[in-house]
Amino acid sequence: MPIVSSPPPRVGLACPDCRGALDDDSLRCASCGRAFTRSADGVPELLPSKLIGDTEQRQHALYAAVAHEYDDVFPRHVAAHYIDKRTSLIKDLLPFGGLVLDVGCGTGQLAAAIAAEGFDVFGVDLSAAMVAKARTRGLQGTYAGVTTALPFADNSFDLALTVATLHHLETPERVAATVSEMGRVVKSGGFVVLWDHNPSNPYWPILMKRVPQDSGDERLVPREELLRDIRASGLRAHRVLRSGFMPDFMPRALATPWKLVERTVELTPGLNVLAAHNVVVARKP
Repeated sequence: MPIVSSPPPRVGLACPDCRGALDDDSLRCASCGRAFTRSADGVPELLPSKLIGDTEQRQHALYAAVAHEYDDVFPRHVAAHYIDKRTSLIKDLLPFGGLVLDVGCGTGQLAAAIAAEGFDVFGVDLSAAMVAKARTRGLQGTYAGVTTALPFADNSFDLALTVATLHHLETPERVAATVSEMGRVVKSGGFVVLWDHNPSNPYWPILMKRVPQDSGDERLVPREELLRDIRASGLRAHRVLRSGFMPDFMPRALATPWKLVERTVELTPGLNVLAAHNVVVARKP
């Protein structure tokens, strides 16, 4: 018998202004009638009728400017190390696959790695220039949108994650709104993964002055704030950990033996406060 491939999964799009259903082709909202446009690269631009504030305006301009060099900011072996750690967590949470949304997907490096493991991955990012690169990497759907008004229907995904995005939102209100939106678009029983810079790690202020995607307006988000936000969003803490201790200057030859040092830091109470990232995994009841 011939092998019949299953059709790609479809996720309902929603108007970021009124949350009415959007037609996939025309990008017109069935409720308020607003018609959305596509960028020159064909990326659906599902942004609110006006960007919410100065933060979004500045971030939109910044990421349009750095999209061309974003993939080369960190040495490939260091970037691959952290991609492997994040992909492993997704595989552990969803051992049988599922629909995954990468919120703040950037150029799609992580999303592509997750997709390569058999997941159906969608990506959303404020910058259409970033998303234009992500959409060449085998994702099921890529969209320009804001984290605080995600352009997807309720209960659409098995897991939503955001990596190194929350500190760019600058205010507690935007972080809380993003966590709430991620919870909204995840199905009951699904996961929300918040993976961001640990404010207690002393190296971040040094590194963030050097990389093009950080402008100096960022705010590192305490873990306690993330835990408050998931509770306020009706989510339940599932796993809380500190992860990573591989600096960007680590030579390739030392990266493998250094993993033992990193693991020791991650597992040692008191010492793990210096780990690079806070990771909060929440589950939707």
